[in-house]
Amino acid sequence: MLEIGQISHAGRKRLLNEDTYDLDAGAGVVVLVDGMGGPDAGDVAAAFVRDHLRKALQQGDSPADALRNAGQALRIQRPQQSASPSGASAIAARYSNGILELAWVGTCTALFSDGRQYRRILSDAESKGLMKNGAGNAIQALGVTATDKLCISEAHITLKRGESVLFCTDGMLEACSGPELETSLCDSRLSAQESVEILLMHALRGEAVNNLTALLLRRA
Repeated sequence: MLEIGQISHAGRKRLLNEDTYDLDAGAGVVVLVDGMGGPDAGDVAAAFVRDHLRKALQQGDSPADALRNAGQALRIQRPQQSASPSGASAIAARYSNGILELAWVGTCTALFSDGRQYRRILSDAESKGLMKNGAGNAIQALGVTATDKLCISEAHITLKRGESVLFCTDGMLEACSGPELETSLCDSRLSAQESVEILLMHALRGEAVNNLTALLLRRA
């Protein structure tokens, strides 16, 4: 059984929240998307990718294939014809029988906590030393980067009781310090929802120039 915490906020500087997400606890499907491109672009692209990923995962596609196909579909749906193209970073994940299968591209991040400390989740290739940490990933975006050039990271995490995974957009990660992340993720007295609410509180104490979104999955 998964305990879930979820929160999203436009931040202190932006009027529009281009972050979006979807959770289907019954199907074990999790999607987090950070749109780029501004009004009538980033939010539209993010919603398109979110819906495409959710449907693909529910139909049984792997998270990596879902991301790849969503990027291609967005490129067809919204051809890049301006100097400020619309696109999205995203994480797609499926949870079943204690195993979390996830894939990501762009600036969205996943953190793992065993209840005592936390760490950034490395891709399977990074963990095996086959690729440098985050190599080629941060500057990419679905809908902007050509499908055959996408560097999609994949990982498989076995979640034990009390362990958790935090999915967050770069705005949330940038706005929270290491100690603040540790306090929120590693305090067993907090529910999953309380943990993400505390993260948002910390983020809003600063400038919070970007949108802020966090999803926490904890195995109960």
